[in-house]
Amino acid sequence: MQKVLSPKLSVIVTVYNTEKYITDCLQSVISQSQQNFEIIIVDGGYPDKSMDICRQFAEKYDNITIVKAAGKGPGDSRNCGMAAAKGEYVTFVDGDDIIDTDMYTQLMAEIEKDNLDAVYCTCYRFFDDDLSNRSMRNISESYCTSKEEIAQNMILPLIASTKIGVEIAGSMCMAVYRRSIIAENNLAVKPMEEVFSEDNFFNIEFLSHAHRAKAVNKPLYFYRRHMGSVSNRVHDYTVPALKRFAEYTKQIGQRLGLDAKEVEKRNRIRFIVTFSAVVKKKIDALSLGEVKRYLKETIRDNNVDLSFEKEDLACVEFQVKLFWILMRYKLYTPLYLLVKVYSKFVTR
Repeated sequence: MQKVLSPKLSVIVTVYNTEKYITDCLQSVISQSQQNFEIIIVDGGYPDKSMDICRQFAEKYDNITIVKAAGKGPGDSRNCGMAAAKGEYVTFVDGDDIIDTDMYTQLMAEIEKDNLDAVYCTCYRFFDDDLSNRSMRNISESYCTSKEEIAQNMILPLIASTKIGVEIAGSMCMAVYRRSIIAENNLAVKPMEEVFSEDNFFNIEFLSHAHRAKAVNKPLYFYRRHMGSVSNRVHDYTVPALKRFAEYTKQIGQRLGLDAKEVEKRNRIRFIVTFSAVVKKKIDALSLGEVKRYLKETIRDNNVDLSFEKEDLACVEFQVKLFWILMRYKLYTPLYLLVKVYSKFVTR
């Protein structure tokens, strides 16, 4: 494929400890039916053989450029890729995932049809190399043609859904963005340590400046789940990062004229769901005595408010609801047993 001087789309592939998967990832990107696109591979600085494979692809395909990030995590890599991008639109792929052959043809068609600033799709999730055993993550379709509609139908659900399930995908890999909005508003991906879910917050920031956006329930991205992925790690900065996320979204909500109580409620729900998930992962590796000590120290040191309104738990899954209630009333033994039983029967 020849070098693209004025690409319509820049595909930014972030590479970090993905030696086992990067060939499949790049093959799926280079095989896109979409024309007129460049591929920017961002070297995250991990000392495996991933970049050796990437350089082989770059030697073969002229539309591939390799840039070096500072090695400060996924956000830094994505910012580095955006700085190098020349396309009118940008999108992202993680180096351990793969994409549908027609992903960008379909998403760019939606953009051009409705003059969109952003379009979101959804994904299949699969575990390691078992692509046949996959599950689709359904989202709600929406088409917003004003900042008010975007705020209500996209930004609020990105803070937290008030329905069981997912309304819009928060991953930057399942979206295509108009690059001029990123440049004109100096948008950048914040570190995970600052907002916990850097993808979600970037989408909220981007959409707060957008005028037309759409979400389509098409599973065009294939998200690989494995124990080495960033999303499967336990983070000690969860609570302060979630509190900063809430403060930032409060400020954005004020700018957009969103109801302050609604934004606050969504952030409470987000905290309940996220904190429960992180604590569950930590508990799964501890003994009962260690669990009691860990929870007491974590709740005390981070000043975690375990109170809740009835409506806060009405829209979360039953297991999360039960988990939070047990934690709220310090019923550590049944909480420990709940996690162990759940982990025994749910391995993926």
